[in-house]
Amino acid sequence: MFKCHLYNWNDIRLLCKELVRKIKASGYRVDVIVAVARGGWVPARILADLLEIKELYSVKTEHWGLVATITGEARITQPLNITLDGKNVLIVDDVADTGETIKLVKEHVKSLLAKEVRIAVIDYKKTSKFIPDYYAAEMEGWKWIVYPWSLKEDVKGLIAGKATNLEEASRILEEYGLKLSYEELREIIEE
Repeated sequence: MFKCHLYNWNDIRLLCKELVRKIKASGYRVDVIVAVARGGWVPARILADLLEIKELYSVKTEHWGLVATITGEARITQPLNITLDGKNVLIVDDVADTGETIKLVKEHVKSLLAKEVRIAVIDYKKTSKFIPDYYAAEMEGWKWIVYPWSLKEDVKGLIAGKATNLEEASRILEEYGLKLSYEELREIIEE
């Protein structure tokens, strides 16, 4: 059994603003943002807006399967098909967990002739082998992070085959450290 950490949309807004503050304070001038799909899509779009960056691209990777289950070696399944010649690139993901995905994407972006590549994530877990250039929150101990854009997917994964009703589902989620309203949980389970 592991614990989870749940963010709401306001948390994400504030954490993205913190990332922007750190990026600006560093003096790094971003030309292009590359989102790591799927988790990096939302924060990358928010950062693109806050930093006023029009060039926003995406790289699709696979590493995690079901909740908190690594499916194998990190790999890129949809690479970029552009040149980044001479541009400063900011790679954005939701979390640096093991660090494998971020290292892989950074190598890919560098191969496209980027001038400089930096990494920004919402959460940096000290379990990661890779330390991002910018992170809004740091986690000492390992927890599974439930972001608002993956709430349904994560909740269903956590209770799969373990709950037959809302009360059981609520009890199981509380064991993971998650507390959802009855309405939120009902919407997720009843679909």
